[in-house]
Amino acid sequence: MTVFDALAALLAGGPLSAGALHDDPEGVRARFDLSEEELALLTRVPDDAYARVARDVAAKHRLVVAQAMPQTIDEVTVRHRGVLDAYLNDGVRPPHPDDPVGAERAAQAFLDHAEGRIPEGLAEFGRFELERFRLRRDEIASEAARYRHETECRPPSDPAGTWIEYGVPVVPANVLVVSHTHDVTAPDAPARVPRVPVAVALQRVWREPVRAFRLDPGTRDLLALCDGTRTALTAAAEAGAHPARAGAVLAALARAGLLVPRGGPDG
Repeated sequence: MTVFDALAALLAGGPLSAGALHDDPEGVRARFDLSEEELALLTRVPDDAYARVARDVAAKHRLVVAQAMPQTIDEVTVRHRGVLDAYLNDGVRPPHPDDPVGAERAAQAFLDHAEGRIPEGLAEFGRFELERFRLRRDEIASEAARYRHETECRPPSDPAGTWIEYGVPVVPANVLVVSHTHDVTAPDAPARVPRVPVAVALQRVWREPVRAFRLDPGTRDLLALCDGTRTALTAAAEAGAHPARAGAVLAALARAGLLVPRGGPDG
């Protein structure tokens, strides 16, 4: 422990109070392994200054968490403010070397703190928002989205759609299929998130918000089977798609960018 840990604890508002610093300075010194000069530096600061800075730190921490889960944090602020305040005031924002702002890690830390303290549906919606945020920041997904943006206006390489019969389609890197125990796509979410299992395809789009497609079980299974190891029609058959509808379903998924057609009668 260092003087920086002591200062962070003071500014967090919960781990160490200014009152404790003045009532038991030697205890604080031993706890954080402070020198006499470091202890004197901390005790010279007026108590109200720590309180003011702690409020400012908590407000900034809230903004960081809200970057990853804006709707969730708005709902928690309105209906479960005590849970949010306890998180903001009793802990220090976790650092992350690959994420200077720390939004992803701070959001996950809040969800861990809020488990059992907020409704399950709201917590599930928070995880959904965090998944969207992660996909938005993913470099590989971003490059795949850019590639689709730059090539989607080109004439189709297989205008006859022969890939449906002969090709081996895959889900592109800018698409992530997620499953949730609650319907995170409900129109009133996150205020009301029914306990209905749902699968969603998240799609990273170039210079646009991440899109979300609610999937029926058959489409979810079909996308899972399009892993580059079987033809499109084989995947559709294994997913239980009706033979007369399989081609239309596969073509629609390709048009939406949820599948990438690969191959044809000539390979």
